[in-house]
Amino acid sequence: MSVILYDLFLVMFGLILGIIVKDPLLKLFTGKYKEEARQKKRVKLLVYIRKHGAKVGPTTDELAQKVFSNKVDIETVKQLLKDIEDTGLIKRIAHKGQDDLQTRWVFTEKKY
Repeated sequence: MSVILYDLFLVMFGLILGIIVKDPLLKLFTGKYKEEARQKKRVKLLVYIRKHGAKVGPTTDELAQKVFSNKVDIETVKQLLKDIEDTGLIKRIAHKGQDDLQTRWVFTEKKY
C-alpha cells in the first residue's frame, strides 16, 4: 500500500511541477523572454514620447538618458525607435546634415 501511495505522490508531484515550470521553460526555448524585454523597452519609449513630446519631441540622446538612464546602448535605442516608427505611432524630425543623436521624435495622433 505504501508503494502505491509513494508512486501516486511521485506522479502528482511530477504533474504539478510540469504545470508550474512549463511556461517559463517554453519562453526560454522559444526566445519569448527577449521579445518581451524588447516590447517593454518600446513601450517605455512610446510612453515617454507621448507624455513629453509636445510639438518638438525629445531627441534620441535625450531618450537614452531620460528613459533608460544610459543603461541601454544608443544603437539599441535607435533600433527600438525605428521599430516604433515602422508601426506609425511616432515619426522622426530630422534636418539635413544632422547627427542621428539629435533626431527628434514626435508622437503621431491617429484618428480611428
